[in-house]
Amino acid sequence: MKIMEDVSVVSQEKVAFQTHLLRLSAGRISREARLGQFLMVQVRDGTDPLLRRPFSFHRIDAEQGVVEILYRVVGRGTWWLSQCDSGARLRIIGPLGNGFQLPQCGPAPVVAVAGGIGIAPMMQLLEKLAQWLAPSGKTREIHLFYGARTAEEFIPGKAFDTLGITVHWSTDDGSRGHEGFVTRLLEDTMRREKIKPCVVYSCGPLAMQYHVARWALENGVPSQLSLESLMACGLGACLGCALPAVNPAAPQEEHYLHVCKDGPVFKAEMIQWHKIQTHPATPPIFLFS
Repeated sequence: MKIMEDVSVVSQEKVAFQTHLLRLSAGRISREARLGQFLMVQVRDGTDPLLRRPFSFHRIDAEQGVVEILYRVVGRGTWWLSQCDSGARLRIIGPLGNGFQLPQCGPAPVVAVAGGIGIAPMMQLLEKLAQWLAPSGKTREIHLFYGARTAEEFIPGKAFDTLGITVHWSTDDGSRGHEGFVTRLLEDTMRREKIKPCVVYSCGPLAMQYHVARWALENGVPSQLSLESLMACGLGACLGCALPAVNPAAPQEEHYLHVCKDGPVFKAEMIQWHKIQTHPATPPIFLFS
């Protein structure tokens, strides 16, 4: 059920380079939201910026009536959002899209891959996975492969300390952990340690997701990939977040799915990855002086 709700800012803090954690008092939406879904935020009254901005749920606390979003300042909309203090009012629409499902599998390890701000929807999923796996003791493991351009973009490592998971760090510039793409670290680690997970969860840039999907398909690993996309409406009306998809009923025909309505979580085999431009790009950083 989609809800439009006027909410207030509970708190906001900067947690990493250009990265903010925003807590919103959203009683109605918090009761309906699920892991992996998202919301659209009107960051400012008026027409500048004109469009709402999509954000994944970072955490959902239905008891307290609070939702959290973790976001990076990359343009005018997110800069305005970063200026909101406690008590500021915002209008949001949610929950939108589908979400993650907990795995239905045996004692095999579970793998999660996060690229940059792709860690946003993964944190509460990791917490739920840790709770789900806890009764099995040491027979199961959770591996998080967390990549960024540089170490200062990571959220604080203490966030993972109580989860009992193994974190594999990767940076493009080598400032922490593996130097290079996080997907290469994933492939090398799985091959070296002879691990075949029962599922791989992933969120990050489309170029990263392309390689996660390829690895999952080649190794027969079920996947749940949360795809990032620019979107104007979040409701499936503008068609701006369309992806070429597989049509099981007519494989030769053109077919599209939409990140906002059909996603954001997809199985790797649902997307025609070879039809997507996946060249990695550095996101713009927009700052007021």
